[in-house]
Amino acid sequence: MIWMFLFYGAIAALTSAILFFPVNYFAKKFNWLDIPNDRKIHKKPIPRLGGVMIFVAFIAIYYLAQNTNQMLSFIRPKTFSEIGFIFCGSAAFLLGILDDLIGIRALQKLTIQLAIGFGVAMSGLAIHSVNVLGYPIEFGVLSYLITALWVVALLNAVNLIDGMDGLAAGIMMIALGFTFVVSIIEGAFFVTLISGILFGGLLGFYIFNFPPAKIFMGDSGSYFIGCMYAMIAMMGMKKTSMAIMMAIPFVLLLLPMADIIYITFRRIKKKESIFKADKNHIHHRLLNIGLSVRQIIALTYLVCISFGLIGILIALTGGKYGLIFFFLIMCLVMAGFWVVRILEKK
Repeated sequence: MIWMFLFYGAIAALTSAILFFPVNYFAKKFNWLDIPNDRKIHKKPIPRLGGVMIFVAFIAIYYLAQNTNQMLSFIRPKTFSEIGFIFCGSAAFLLGILDDLIGIRALQKLTIQLAIGFGVAMSGLAIHSVNVLGYPIEFGVLSYLITALWVVALLNAVNLIDGMDGLAAGIMMIALGFTFVVSIIEGAFFVTLISGILFGGLLGFYIFNFPPAKIFMGDSGSYFIGCMYAMIAMMGMKKTSMAIMMAIPFVLLLLPMADIIYITFRRIKKKESIFKADKNHIHHRLLNIGLSVRQIIALTYLVCISFGLIGILIALTGGKYGLIFFFLIMCLVMAGFWVVRILEKK
């Protein structure tokens, strides 16, 4: 069965890679390009519709798998709506592509993101409880709000790290790779299928996004991937009491989430808009202290792989040592920001 999942992932990768050529052609023809400015790293206009490659490859291969292999109908959980799952992922993609093409105000985007999050909850993928130190905490009616906030956090975390060639795609491929392996161990085979296809779609895109990038994923790609991964994590929760699927993405995205918190407090302190775009994100700061793009990417990948391994460790040890590991990770993240700040002053 594992070879079947790998096969669909490989087909998704091939489909995504082939789609580069028409997407690249039309993006250049209609001037759908990311234009360089003082806060961007690239020096020439680059197509920003790579999300189309990932989205189309995922949808096409997902339905190909469903229609050509009857076995897959037995592994799909009955606890959530497949239509809702596809609809919410597609809505996130459409929001992103509209933002890429015409631009949407930050408050409007946040409102639509919350609506997508509530849609995810109503489709049957809601966070109803968490287990802390062996004691379950039930959220009741708040589960819908908590789920919506989780989806919004993932959407924006992936969008935030999409600020450098190969960065967001690489991090999410690492996350999906961990999820693919753990879902097999846990027997959550629908999660394995989704992770494999999405990994393949990202891989086909990554070939052309690796520095120097020929195409960017844009908001369409980052929102779609963020939404899909938020739902994948909750699908995993249906299968395992230790919430392995939840621990891994949370820990893997701890670095960009910490960056969001740092930037937000910094802007509030300076009385600036929290939605303002600038060059104070962690990857910009690493560039400023002298690291190359490829060095930053390699360092980030290494950190994410380490966090992923720790995330699995947290999940497998349950509540007994989870908080200790989480505290140590938080200390490491804070220490990392502190070291960067010291190097900036020199």
